[in-house]
Amino acid sequence: MTWPTYIPLWPLSFSPTLWFALTLVIAVLLGEALVRYLKLPRIVGYFCTGLLLGPAGLGMIPELPAVEWRLVVELALGILLFELGCKVNLRWLKANPWIAYTSLLEAGATFAALFGLLMWFDVAGSTAAVVAAIAITTSPAIMVRTVAESRAQGQVTERLLLMAALNCIYAVICHKLAVAFMHGESGTSFIHAVLRPLYLIVGSTLLGWLFGVAFERIHRHLGRHEETFSFILFGLITIATIVASTLKLSPILVLLAAGLITRYRRQHPRTFPAHFGSAGGILVVLMFTANGLAADLSGLHENILLVLLLITIRAIAKLLPVLALANYSGIGLRQAMALGIALMPMSSVALLLTLDTGIAFPAFGAGLGLVLMSCIVILELTGPILVQVGLQWAKETPEKTA
Repeated sequence: MTWPTYIPLWPLSFSPTLWFALTLVIAVLLGEALVRYLKLPRIVGYFCTGLLLGPAGLGMIPELPAVEWRLVVELALGILLFELGCKVNLRWLKANPWIAYTSLLEAGATFAALFGLLMWFDVAGSTAAVVAAIAITTSPAIMVRTVAESRAQGQVTERLLLMAALNCIYAVICHKLAVAFMHGESGTSFIHAVLRPLYLIVGSTLLGWLFGVAFERIHRHLGRHEETFSFILFGLITIATIVASTLKLSPILVLLAAGLITRYRRQHPRTFPAHFGSAGGILVVLMFTANGLAADLSGLHENILLVLLLITIRAIAKLLPVLALANYSGIGLRQAMALGIALMPMSSVALLLTLDTGIAFPAFGAGLGLVLMSCIVILELTGPILVQVGLQWAKETPEKTA
């Protein structure tokens, strides 16, 4: 007797999309449980779900295809980067230049400290520079999401957002310059090694400016229609991300520059819906869950000492400059300590830069790339909690946040 065609074959074979959808549901439920019972940020639940159920954990969910994972992360990160840029007022740096000095000193100290540590471990100079550049990043995704969720407002919150945006710019530029040196060492001609980062930085800035101008003009006509405007903005961010990737520019710089330029062109900030609508909110949840699914801790076992040293030295290098210049920049010691603690997280930006370097240089991906991935996983897991603690310690959050 032949098996009826209208009855499914056994064992059942489900599409991988089903498991990812199930992971998404579990992530949201766990995030809500953490907020309600432990008062922790929701994104900890999102990331933990992907980490526990994915290949790095129980292995219940198969590894995500690289193309699909990257598209989700770049779109969600693009929304958060543009949102961050729209919240940051660069004119503040002119009014209080000590904030700029603090940002530059903090980023420079982070780079120098980790570069020196890796050189002490006999790592090649260009490779050490790449890792140190990536370590400058302060996760913009964690910042925007945690600040919005905790409803934080005040000096520390504003400085945190500003310094996170600047650190993202420093990290991408320094990373591209360090990668150019790696290409030079691998035999690429000097002119191409120099032109590569120059093209990326200038091209990304110009594309970001064009997108910012387009956003401003569309908002002028459709800003009152919130739902329509959110859909159009989501489409523009998608276009900017795809165009940047096609032109081999940096989607990170393009979207962040667009937000900064949009904010700079205004005299006063405008309020937008969180993550620019429900579609953006879903993408953010998907991004943190997908990051957990893509997490790789295989470098932790053999390099746990180096991983812990990198995290510790990076934390000290970020905290001390903020404390040293606190009085000059106009904040107290308690506020400076809170700001320094909140600068610790690394997430999607660092992850993308690490993966890009590993693709271009497989030896890096199989070596220090795995060490850096372990650092990113740890700091993405603990980062939202550190930001929440810092903002609460600065007394810039309501007593009860949900």
